[in-house]
Amino acid sequence: MATTIGMHAAPRAAESAAHDADRSPRAVLIAQVLDSLRFHGWFFCVSELSAPWALQLPGGRLAAIHAVLEGECVVTLAGDGTTLHLSAGDVVVLPRDEVHAMSDRAGRPVVAVTAIAGIDRRDRRASSLSYGGGGALTRLLTASFTAEMRSAQAIVAGLPAIMVLRAATPECKRLSPALALVREEAAQPGGVSSAVLRRTAEILFVQALREALLDTRPATGWLAAASDSRLAPALLALHEQPERRWTLVELAHCTHLSRTAFLERFQACLGQTPTEYLQGWRLQLAAQRLRETQDSVTQIAMSVGYDNPSAFARAFKRLLGQSPNEFRAARPAV
Repeated sequence: MATTIGMHAAPRAAESAAHDADRSPRAVLIAQVLDSLRFHGWFFCVSELSAPWALQLPGGRLAAIHAVLEGECVVTLAGDGTTLHLSAGDVVVLPRDEVHAMSDRAGRPVVAVTAIAGIDRRDRRASSLSYGGGGALTRLLTASFTAEMRSAQAIVAGLPAIMVLRAATPECKRLSPALALVREEAAQPGGVSSAVLRRTAEILFVQALREALLDTRPATGWLAAASDSRLAPALLALHEQPERRWTLVELAHCTHLSRTAFLERFQACLGQTPTEYLQGWRLQLAAQRLRETQDSVTQIAMSVGYDNPSAFARAFKRLLGQSPNEFRAARPAV
């Protein structure tokens, strides 16, 4: 299944409407979660591909993106055969990085990208590729990443397998400055390994994923809860005051539902109780602070609502498989 971002909704014609959308509970929740995930293990590739060409990408990471810098191409999902034509300026997001093929036209016999000898792998996080038969040129930026929190998988689970932001849509136009900078950096000598390219590609990815999340309304999962006008205020309350000892009555009051109706609706959407969700959010914030601050484990535990550091350490290890100190010491590659 594929989704074209911005095509099934009315255009955001007025500036005020876009501003209101950016301040909506759904938009705020999406921004909070994207900020807390702390993606890592980024990999980038700038490819110059000349027709005929067809490459299969193995997938397997949390998510991937392709931005068409020049020319045109086709992306095909290996699972259900979904095929989309892409032109310069289009951005395609694969929220679960499923196995897929990129080619100059549909139906070409594919070659595994891992078997291509022309990939420059001198940089462990960024590479360049020149490949093809010498015909019409297509230039692509490909980026993928991983994330260490389970909530990352929960978020992308509700999205379609493939989503495209078309160059002419308002959603994609907001990515134009990042795309322009990527084009400039990729054209420089050694540009593919430059810090500017990496950081710009990260911004492009997060912006594209944000637009995809804002445009998608699944029936169940975290994104469905964030899109639910009743549940979103409760999620916001949990996010903004994770240290508070929330009761079911207080959360139900946020949603203007009875306790029973709120609990049933929450569990139907998220597959867990509010208490379980709050614990996961607390530990996600704690993981972020362990990576990014010098605060003690006790200080971090208290900041997210744990009075007992031992109870915090046990809960943290159950979720992430490491003690807080082990997690802090094992900083992932950027």
